[in-house]
Amino acid sequence: MSRKLKSSILLVIMLLGVVGLISGCSSSTEASQGQEEENYIPVAIEKATVNNIGNEIKINGKTFANEEIAVIPKVPGIVTNINVKLGDIVEKGTVLFTIEQEDISKSVEQAANGVELANKGVAQAENGFKTANINYELNKEKIENAQLNLERTKKLYEEGAISKSQLEQAELAASDKSLEAIKGQVDQAKISYEQALNQLRQAEISYEQVQSNLSNTVVTAPIGGVVSDLTVKEGQLASNAQPAATIAQMDKVYIQMNVVENMVNKLKLGQEVVVNVPAALNEEATSTISYISPTADPRSQLYPVKVYIHNQDNNIRPGMNGEVKLDLDQVESATVIKRNAVLDRDGKNLVYVVEGDKAVERVVTIGLDTGDYVEIKEGIKEGEQVIVEGQHYVEDGTKVKVVRGE
Repeated sequence: MSRKLKSSILLVIMLLGVVGLISGCSSSTEASQGQEEENYIPVAIEKATVNNIGNEIKINGKTFANEEIAVIPKVPGIVTNINVKLGDIVEKGTVLFTIEQEDISKSVEQAANGVELANKGVAQAENGFKTANINYELNKEKIENAQLNLERTKKLYEEGAISKSQLEQAELAASDKSLEAIKGQVDQAKISYEQALNQLRQAEISYEQVQSNLSNTVVTAPIGGVVSDLTVKEGQLASNAQPAATIAQMDKVYIQMNVVENMVNKLKLGQEVVVNVPAALNEEATSTISYISPTADPRSQLYPVKVYIHNQDNNIRPGMNGEVKLDLDQVESATVIKRNAVLDRDGKNLVYVVEGDKAVERVVTIGLDTGDYVEIKEGIKEGEQVIVEGQHYVEDGTKVKVVRGE
Protein backbone atom coordinates (compact mmCIF):
# COMPACT_ATOMS: atom_id res chain seq x y z
CA MET A 1 0.00 0.00 0.00
CA SER A 2 1.35 3.36 -0.98
CA ARG A 3 1.99 6.16 1.44
CA LYS A 4 -0.54 8.34 -0.35
CA LEU A 5 -3.33 5.78 0.12
CA LYS A 6 -2.46 5.32 3.80
CA SER A 7 -2.68 9.04 4.38
CA SER A 8 -6.13 9.20 2.74
CA ILE A 9 -7.50 6.36 4.90
CA LEU A 10 -6.14 7.96 8.08
CA LEU A 11 -7.78 11.29 7.21
CA VAL A 12 -11.16 9.63 6.68
CA ILE A 13 -10.91 7.82 10.02
CA MET A 14 -10.08 11.09 11.83
CA LEU A 15 -13.03 12.90 10.21
CA LEU A 16 -15.42 10.16 11.21
CA GLY A 17 -14.18 10.35 14.80
CA VAL A 18 -14.73 14.13 14.96
CA VAL A 19 -18.29 13.81 13.55
CA GLY A 20 -19.13 11.10 16.09
CA LEU A 21 -17.76 13.17 18.93
CA ILE A 22 -19.80 16.22 17.88
CA SER A 23 -22.92 14.13 17.46
CA GLY A 24 -22.48 12.56 20.88
CA CYS A 25 -22.00 15.91 22.58
CA SER A 26 -25.11 17.33 20.86
CA SER A 27 -27.28 14.41 21.99
CA SER A 28 -26.04 14.75 25.55
CA THR A 29 -26.83 18.51 25.63
CA GLU A 30 -30.36 18.06 24.24
CA ALA A 31 -31.11 15.34 26.78
CA SER A 32 -29.89 17.55 29.58
CA GLN A 33 -32.02 20.51 28.39
CA GLY A 34 -35.11 18.33 28.05
CA GLN A 35 -34.68 17.01 31.56
CA GLU A 36 -34.38 20.61 32.86
CA GLU A 37 -37.50 21.80 31.02
CA GLU A 38 -39.59 18.95 32.39
CA ASN A 39 -38.67 19.80 36.01
CA TYR A 40 -41.89 21.77 36.87
CA ILE A 41 -45.49 21.16 38.02
CA PRO A 42 -48.27 22.16 35.62
CA VAL A 43 -51.03 24.13 37.37
CA ALA A 44 -54.25 26.00 36.63
CA ILE A 45 -54.92 29.36 38.25
CA GLU A 46 -57.72 31.82 38.91
CA LYS A 47 -57.43 35.36 40.22
CA ALA A 48 -58.86 36.20 43.62
CA THR A 49 -61.81 38.59 43.15
CA VAL A 50 -63.82 40.95 45.33
CA ASN A 51 -67.47 40.01 45.12
CA ASN A 52 -70.63 39.36 47.09
CA ILE A 53 -70.91 35.83 48.42
CA GLY A 54 -73.73 33.91 50.05
CA ASN A 55 -75.28 30.49 50.53
CA GLU A 56 -77.80 30.10 47.72
CA ILE A 57 -81.09 28.40 48.51
CA LYS A 58 -84.29 27.81 46.54
CA ILE A 59 -87.75 28.48 47.98
CA ASN A 60 -91.00 27.61 46.25
CA GLY A 61 -94.05 29.87 46.36
CA LYS A 62 -97.30 30.85 44.67
CA THR A 63 -98.03 33.78 42.39
CA PHE A 64 -100.68 36.37 43.28
CA ALA A 65 -102.09 39.41 41.52
CA ASN A 66 -100.57 42.70 42.64
CA GLU A 67 -104.04 43.83 43.67
CA GLU A 68 -107.37 42.04 43.52
CA ILE A 69 -110.56 43.96 44.28
CA ALA A 70 -114.05 42.53 44.62
CA VAL A 71 -116.69 44.74 42.98
CA ILE A 72 -119.84 44.98 45.13
CA PRO A 73 -122.79 47.10 43.90
CA LYS A 74 -123.62 49.91 46.31
CA VAL A 75 -127.31 49.62 45.50
CA PRO A 76 -129.23 46.41 44.85
CA GLY A 77 -131.28 46.03 41.70
CA ILE A 78 -131.97 44.16 38.50
CA VAL A 79 -129.02 44.07 36.07
CA THR A 80 -130.08 45.64 32.78
CA ASN A 81 -126.82 45.54 30.84
CA ILE A 82 -123.39 43.83 31.12
CA ASN A 83 -120.53 45.42 29.15
CA VAL A 84 -117.67 42.98 29.87
CA LYS A 85 -117.02 39.27 29.95
CA LEU A 86 -114.75 37.04 31.99
CA GLY A 87 -111.08 37.54 31.10
CA ASP A 88 -111.49 41.01 29.58
CA ILE A 89 -108.75 43.56 30.27
CA VAL A 90 -110.32 46.80 31.54
CA GLU A 91 -109.10 50.23 32.56
CA LYS A 92 -110.04 52.05 35.73
CA GLY A 93 -113.51 53.56 35.29
CA THR A 94 -114.65 51.12 32.61
CA VAL A 95 -118.41 50.44 32.93
CA LEU A 96 -118.84 46.80 33.95
CA PHE A 97 -122.65 46.63 34.14
CA THR A 98 -125.71 48.78 34.90
CA ILE A 99 -128.63 48.33 37.28
CA GLU A 100 -132.26 49.30 36.59
CA GLN A 101 -132.66 53.08 37.06
CA GLU A 102 -136.39 53.79 36.64
CA ASP A 103 -137.41 53.76 40.32
CA ILE A 104 -134.31 55.64 41.42
CA SER A 105 -134.86 58.26 38.68
CA LYS A 106 -138.34 58.89 40.09
CA SER A 107 -136.83 59.29 43.54
CA VAL A 108 -134.37 61.81 42.13
CA GLU A 109 -137.24 63.80 40.62
CA GLN A 110 -139.15 63.79 43.91
CA ALA A 111 -136.06 64.83 45.83
CA ALA A 112 -135.46 67.68 43.36
CA ASN A 113 -139.04 68.88 43.95
CA GLY A 114 -138.43 68.68 47.68
CA VAL A 115 -135.36 70.92 47.33
CA GLU A 116 -137.36 73.40 45.27
CA LEU A 117 -140.14 73.58 47.88
CA ALA A 118 -137.59 73.91 50.66
CA ASN A 119 -135.96 76.81 48.81
CA LYS A 120 -139.32 78.55 48.57
CA GLY A 121 -139.89 77.98 52.29
CA VAL A 122 -136.50 79.52 53.05
CA ALA A 123 -137.33 82.54 50.89
CA GLN A 124 -140.66 83.06 52.70
CA ALA A 125 -139.13 82.62 56.13
CA GLU A 126 -136.32 85.00 55.21
CA ASN A 127 -138.82 87.65 54.10
CA GLY A 128 -140.77 87.21 57.34
CA PHE A 129 -137.58 87.57 59.36
CA LYS A 130 -136.59 90.71 57.46
CA THR A 131 -140.10 92.20 57.86
CA ALA A 132 -140.08 91.51 61.61
CA ASN A 133 -136.67 93.17 61.93
CA ILE A 134 -137.84 96.25 60.00
CA ASN A 135 -140.97 96.49 62.17
CA TYR A 136 -138.86 96.18 65.30
CA GLU A 137 -136.46 98.93 64.19
CA LEU A 138 -139.33 101.27 63.25
CA ASN A 139 -141.09 100.78 66.58
CA LYS A 140 -137.82 101.11 68.46
CA GLU A 141 -137.15 104.43 66.78
CA LYS A 142 -140.74 105.55 67.46
CA ILE A 143 -140.42 104.71 71.15
CA GLU A 144 -137.05 106.46 71.41
CA ASN A 145 -138.64 109.62 69.95
CA ALA A 146 -141.60 109.26 72.35
CA GLN A 147 -139.18 109.04 75.29
CA LEU A 148 -137.54 112.28 74.21
CA ASN A 149 -140.98 113.89 73.90
CA LEU A 150 -141.88 112.61 77.39
CA GLU A 151 -139.07 114.64 78.91
CA ARG A 152 -140.36 117.81 77.31
CA THR A 153 -143.93 116.97 78.33
CA LYS A 154 -142.88 116.53 81.95
CA LYS A 155 -141.37 120.04 82.02
CA LEU A 156 -144.48 121.55 80.48
CA TYR A 157 -146.63 119.71 83.01
CA GLU A 158 -144.50 121.00 85.87
CA GLU A 159 -144.89 124.52 84.48
CA GLY A 160 -148.68 123.98 84.27
CA ALA A 161 -148.70 124.38 80.52
CA ILE A 162 -150.42 121.04 79.85
CA SER A 163 -152.90 118.82 81.60
CA LYS A 164 -152.20 115.57 83.44
CA SER A 165 -154.04 113.56 80.80
CA GLN A 166 -151.62 114.87 78.17
CA LEU A 167 -148.72 113.75 80.38
CA GLU A 168 -150.23 110.28 80.76
CA GLN A 169 -150.65 109.97 77.00
CA ALA A 170 -146.98 110.88 76.54
CA GLU A 171 -145.95 108.28 79.15
CA LEU A 172 -148.02 105.61 77.41
CA ALA A 173 -146.45 106.43 74.05
CA ALA A 174 -142.94 106.18 75.55
CA SER A 175 -143.55 102.72 77.12
CA ASP A 176 -141.29 99.91 75.69
CA LYS A 177 -143.69 97.11 76.60
CA SER A 178 -144.96 96.97 73.02
CA LEU A 179 -141.32 96.80 71.82
CA GLU A 180 -140.76 93.64 73.83
CA ALA A 181 -143.70 92.01 72.10
CA ILE A 182 -142.35 93.03 68.70
CA LYS A 183 -138.90 91.66 69.72
CA GLY A 184 -140.62 88.34 70.42
CA GLN A 185 -142.02 88.41 66.89
CA VAL A 186 -138.49 88.92 65.53
CA ASP A 187 -137.18 85.97 67.54
CA GLN A 188 -140.00 83.77 66.30
CA ALA A 189 -139.34 84.82 62.70
CA LYS A 190 -135.64 83.95 63.15
CA ILE A 191 -136.55 80.49 64.46
CA SER A 192 -138.83 79.94 61.48
CA TYR A 193 -136.05 81.03 59.14
CA GLU A 194 -133.53 78.64 60.75
CA GLN A 195 -136.05 75.81 60.57
CA ALA A 196 -136.58 76.52 56.88
CA LEU A 197 -132.78 76.43 56.31
CA ASN A 198 -132.57 73.11 58.14
CA GLN A 199 -135.40 71.71 56.02
CA LEU A 200 -133.52 72.86 52.91
CA ARG A 201 -130.32 71.12 54.07
CA GLN A 202 -132.26 67.92 54.71
CA ALA A 203 -133.88 68.14 51.28
CA GLU A 204 -130.47 68.69 49.65
CA ILE A 205 -129.00 65.72 51.51
CA SER A 206 -131.86 63.54 50.35
CA TYR A 207 -131.35 64.75 46.80
CA GLU A 208 -127.60 64.04 46.94
CA GLN A 209 -128.29 60.56 48.30
CA VAL A 210 -130.70 59.60 45.54
CA GLN A 211 -128.36 61.17 42.97
CA SER A 212 -125.58 59.04 44.38
CA ASN A 213 -127.83 56.00 44.21
CA LEU A 214 -128.56 56.79 40.58
CA SER A 215 -124.85 57.09 39.74
CA ASN A 216 -124.19 53.85 41.65
CA THR A 217 -126.47 52.00 39.23
CA VAL A 218 -123.57 52.34 36.77
CA VAL A 219 -120.93 49.96 38.20
CA THR A 220 -117.37 50.70 37.05
CA ALA A 221 -113.97 49.06 37.47
CA PRO A 222 -112.19 50.45 40.58
CA ILE A 223 -108.77 49.61 39.08
CA GLY A 224 -107.31 48.59 35.75
CA GLY A 225 -106.78 44.87 35.29
CA VAL A 226 -108.37 41.61 34.23
CA VAL A 227 -111.97 40.58 34.96
CA SER A 228 -111.10 37.43 36.90
CA ASP A 229 -114.61 36.74 38.18
CA LEU A 230 -118.08 37.78 36.98
CA THR A 231 -121.17 36.40 38.72
CA VAL A 232 -123.96 38.73 37.57
CA LYS A 233 -126.29 38.09 34.64
CA GLU A 234 -128.73 40.33 32.81
CA GLY A 235 -132.20 40.23 34.31
CA GLN A 236 -131.01 38.88 37.64
CA LEU A 237 -130.83 40.72 40.95
CA ALA A 238 -127.43 42.17 41.88
CA SER A 239 -127.07 42.29 45.65
CA ASN A 240 -124.96 44.70 47.66
CA ALA A 241 -124.20 41.84 50.06
CA GLN A 242 -121.87 39.85 47.79
CA PRO A 243 -119.32 40.54 45.01
CA ALA A 244 -120.65 40.79 41.48
CA ALA A 245 -117.18 40.80 39.84
CA THR A 246 -113.49 40.72 40.67
CA ILE A 247 -110.77 42.80 39.00
CA ALA A 248 -107.18 41.52 39.26
CA GLN A 249 -104.34 43.94 38.53
CA MET A 250 -101.98 41.81 36.46
CA ASP A 251 -99.32 44.15 35.04
CA LYS A 252 -97.32 43.33 38.14
CA VAL A 253 -97.65 40.14 40.20
CA TYR A 254 -95.79 38.76 43.20
CA ILE A 255 -94.51 35.43 44.38
CA GLN A 256 -95.26 34.78 48.02
CA MET A 257 -92.91 32.41 49.80
CA ASN A 258 -93.35 31.41 53.42
CA VAL A 259 -90.16 31.06 55.46
CA VAL A 260 -89.36 29.63 58.87
CA GLU A 261 -88.40 31.73 61.87
CA ASN A 262 -84.67 30.92 61.79
CA MET A 263 -84.48 32.18 58.20
CA VAL A 264 -86.64 35.32 58.21
CA ASN A 265 -84.08 37.53 60.00
CA LYS A 266 -81.44 36.62 57.41
CA LEU A 267 -83.51 38.24 54.66
CA LYS A 268 -83.45 41.97 53.88
CA LEU A 269 -85.80 44.32 52.10
CA GLY A 270 -84.31 45.14 48.71
CA GLN A 271 -82.19 41.97 48.67
CA GLU A 272 -81.63 40.77 45.11
CA VAL A 273 -83.12 37.42 44.17
CA VAL A 274 -83.59 35.30 41.04
CA VAL A 275 -87.16 34.26 40.26
CA ASN A 276 -88.76 31.87 37.83
CA VAL A 277 -92.29 30.83 36.96
CA PRO A 278 -91.74 27.74 34.80
CA ALA A 279 -95.27 27.74 33.37
CA ALA A 280 -95.05 31.33 32.16
CA LEU A 281 -91.41 32.47 31.78
CA ASN A 282 -88.84 31.25 29.28
CA GLU A 283 -85.95 32.35 31.45
CA GLU A 284 -85.17 33.47 34.97
CA ALA A 285 -85.58 37.10 35.99
CA THR A 286 -83.98 39.18 38.71
CA SER A 287 -86.01 41.01 41.31
CA THR A 288 -85.81 42.13 44.94
CA ILE A 289 -87.56 41.32 48.19
CA SER A 290 -90.33 43.91 48.59
CA TYR A 291 -92.09 42.75 51.75
CA ILE A 292 -91.21 40.73 54.85
CA SER A 293 -94.09 40.14 57.23
CA PRO A 294 -93.36 41.26 60.80
CA THR A 295 -95.62 38.52 62.16
CA ALA A 296 -96.09 34.84 61.42
CA ASP A 297 -99.22 33.43 59.84
CA PRO A 298 -101.24 32.10 62.82
CA ARG A 299 -102.17 28.92 60.93
CA SER A 300 -98.77 27.92 59.48
CA GLN A 301 -96.47 29.83 61.86
CA LEU A 302 -94.46 30.84 58.78
CA TYR A 303 -93.50 34.37 57.72
CA PRO A 304 -94.84 35.56 54.32
CA VAL A 305 -92.25 37.19 52.05
CA LYS A 306 -93.17 38.87 48.74
CA VAL A 307 -91.14 39.30 45.55
CA TYR A 308 -92.73 41.33 42.74
CA ILE A 309 -92.38 40.53 39.02
CA HIS A 310 -93.36 42.64 36.00
CA ASN A 311 -96.02 40.92 33.92
CA GLN A 312 -96.85 43.23 31.00
CA ASP A 313 -97.88 40.36 28.70
CA ASN A 314 -100.11 38.82 31.43
CA ASN A 315 -98.57 35.36 30.97
CA ILE A 316 -98.14 34.92 34.71
CA ARG A 317 -101.46 34.07 36.29
CA PRO A 318 -102.42 33.94 39.97
CA GLY A 319 -101.93 30.50 41.49
CA MET A 320 -98.95 29.47 39.32
CA ASN A 321 -95.97 27.87 41.04
CA GLY A 322 -92.92 30.09 41.38
CA GLU A 323 -89.34 29.57 42.49
CA VAL A 324 -87.10 32.08 44.24
CA LYS A 325 -83.32 31.68 44.51
CA LEU A 326 -81.55 33.85 47.06
CA ASP A 327 -78.40 34.06 49.14
CA LEU A 328 -78.44 33.60 52.89
CA ASP A 329 -75.61 34.81 55.15
CA GLN A 330 -74.59 37.18 52.38
CA VAL A 331 -71.24 38.96 52.68
CA GLU A 332 -70.68 42.00 50.47
CA SER A 333 -67.33 43.00 48.94
CA ALA A 334 -65.53 39.88 50.12
CA THR A 335 -62.27 38.49 48.72
CA VAL A 336 -63.44 35.26 47.06
CA ILE A 337 -61.63 32.19 45.67
CA LYS A 338 -62.69 28.65 44.74
CA ARG A 339 -63.22 26.39 47.73
CA ASN A 340 -61.04 23.57 46.32
CA ALA A 341 -58.04 25.91 46.28
CA VAL A 342 -57.91 25.82 50.10
CA LEU A 343 -55.92 22.89 51.59
CA ASP A 344 -56.05 21.69 55.20
CA ARG A 345 -52.55 20.75 56.34
CA ASP A 346 -51.60 20.31 59.99
CA GLY A 347 -54.70 22.19 61.09
CA LYS A 348 -53.92 25.20 58.89
CA ASN A 349 -55.80 26.50 55.86
CA LEU A 350 -53.25 26.85 53.06
CA VAL A 351 -53.49 28.41 49.62
CA TYR A 352 -50.79 28.45 46.94
CA VAL A 353 -50.36 31.48 44.69
CA VAL A 354 -48.09 31.87 41.69
CA GLU A 355 -45.34 34.45 41.90
CA GLY A 356 -43.09 34.40 38.84
CA ASP A 357 -42.62 30.68 38.13
CA LYS A 358 -42.86 29.57 41.77
CA ALA A 359 -45.67 28.38 44.01
CA VAL A 360 -45.83 30.46 47.21
CA GLU A 361 -47.56 29.09 50.28
CA ARG A 362 -50.06 31.32 52.14
CA VAL A 363 -51.80 30.66 55.45
CA VAL A 364 -55.34 32.08 55.12
CA THR A 365 -58.28 32.83 57.38
CA ILE A 366 -61.55 31.78 55.80
CA GLY A 367 -65.02 33.19 56.36
CA LEU A 368 -68.27 32.21 54.68
CA ASP A 369 -68.02 28.89 52.86
CA THR A 370 -70.66 28.13 50.20
CA GLY A 371 -69.14 24.82 49.10
CA ASP A 372 -68.13 26.20 45.68
CA TYR A 373 -66.50 29.42 46.82
CA VAL A 374 -65.06 30.67 50.08
CA GLU A 375 -64.49 34.10 51.63
CA ILE A 376 -60.84 34.85 52.45
CA LYS A 377 -60.58 37.26 55.37
CA GLU A 378 -56.77 37.27 55.61
CA GLY A 379 -53.85 35.95 53.55
CA ILE A 380 -54.95 36.68 49.97
CA LYS A 381 -55.53 39.97 48.15
CA GLU A 382 -57.64 40.77 45.13
CA GLY A 383 -55.95 39.94 41.82
CA GLU A 384 -53.46 37.39 43.16
CA GLN A 385 -53.09 34.22 41.04
CA VAL A 386 -54.41 31.32 43.10
CA ILE A 387 -53.63 27.71 42.10
CA VAL A 388 -56.96 25.89 41.69
CA GLU A 389 -55.60 22.72 39.97
CA GLY A 390 -52.32 21.05 40.84
CA GLN A 391 -52.22 22.55 44.33
CA HIS A 392 -51.99 19.08 45.91
CA TYR A 393 -48.61 18.45 44.20
CA VAL A 394 -46.74 21.64 45.11
CA GLU A 395 -44.98 23.00 48.14
CA ASP A 396 -43.65 26.43 49.02
CA GLY A 397 -41.10 27.33 46.34
CA THR A 398 -42.01 24.55 43.87
CA LYS A 399 -41.39 25.55 40.25
CA VAL A 400 -44.69 25.64 38.37
CA LYS A 401 -45.94 26.31 34.89
CA VAL A 402 -49.43 27.81 34.29
CA VAL A 403 -51.12 25.65 31.70
CA ARG A 404 -54.64 26.92 32.17
CA GLY A 405 -56.29 30.00 33.71
CA GLU A 406 -55.79 33.72 33.65
